[in-house]
Amino acid sequence: MMSQDMEVTLRKSLDEVDRIRRRQIVGFAVVLLLFLVQAGILIFKPNRLRVDADLRAALTWNAELMVYTVGFCTFGVCFFITRMTSKILKAIELSSKT
Repeated sequence: MMSQDMEVTLRKSLDEVDRIRRRQIVGFAVVLLLFLVQAGILIFKPNRLRVDADLRAALTWNAELMVYTVGFCTFGVCFFITRMTSKILKAIELSSKT
């Protein structure tokens, strides 16, 4: 059997993991929205630079793609770590009940 203090600590840890997951989902939605807005701006923005429009668009698109690829991969790693942490804490909770 698990002591009352350990059970409270485990429950707080599980709740914190759930809160972090919700924040990550909101953050992912915000980054995705910003990506879509920037892509729209790239498509409809007037040409302000004195370079070929296709070159400017390609350079801008590649830079944005690089930044968002790193961001999305970071979110993926965060989701994985959160999921594994939750599973470990739930396994501890189950093993203490037996």
